[in-house]
Amino acid sequence: MQITAYAKVNLCLDILGKTPSGYHEISTIFHEIKNFKDIIEINKTKLSDEVSIAKGVKKSPIQTHKTEIKLSENLAKKALDLFKKTFKIKDFVSIKIHKNIPISSGLGGASSDAAAVLKGLSEIFKLNLSEKRLMFLAEQIGMDVPFFIIGGTALGTHYGEKITKLPDINPSLLKIKIFPKSSPLKEKTSQAYAALDLSKCGKNKAKTALLITAIKTGNKALILENLHNDFETLLEKPLPKNTHLSGSGPSVFNCI
Repeated sequence: MQITAYAKVNLCLDILGKTPSGYHEISTIFHEIKNFKDIIEINKTKLSDEVSIAKGVKKSPIQTHKTEIKLSENLAKKALDLFKKTFKIKDFVSIKIHKNIPISSGLGGASSDAAAVLKGLSEIFKLNLSEKRLMFLAEQIGMDVPFFIIGGTALGTHYGEKITKLPDINPSLLKIKIFPKSSPLKEKTSQAYAALDLSKCGKNKAKTALLITAIKTGNKALILENLHNDFETLLEKPLPKNTHLSGSGPSVFNCI
């Protein structure tokens, strides 16, 4: 079977503080981008489990960049292993990821792939898992993975894994253009968090509340006024108007 894994941007991202566990508590609004996607092939096989990353499919809207990644760090492989362990599945599975979302771009490709694998395996093995059960599994893989179980537009709280569905934004209302690898932030997410001055973060909670209202009412002007991201405190120069980091970067997106 084939299943699609879409990219995301963070319309806002508030970093509220660091917990004793070492994780950062956040509040964010995820928004799924339908024209940026990986295609994943999942099939039963008689040989052994296999997860591979192939080149992007034809007519990709972006340039596929370096695809090498350690299998032990591949979230799709973690999703497969967790699924088989949880449901005591002995069959072997082949997963091929046709990569269009650049790796380490801040667009959530790895998390989206993992969520797609969970949904695909539920279908292949006829388990018909509920959204709630899939999200429980997704939390064990990564903090962004639960969002991709439901997609659309949603509020993410705690470490980002507690998801509250919001009305999806009509593409005709808000057009988003993504520029992968276009900001000066090149660090991995953990490095970006470590570089933050937390005294400069968490100042825009009122803007997040206004953004939620704007999304619910379809108020484009109010949406544009309240986009923000605390990782932008790491930038030496502000980004152009209506342009923001997606997650911890390096991708940026522009709204019109």
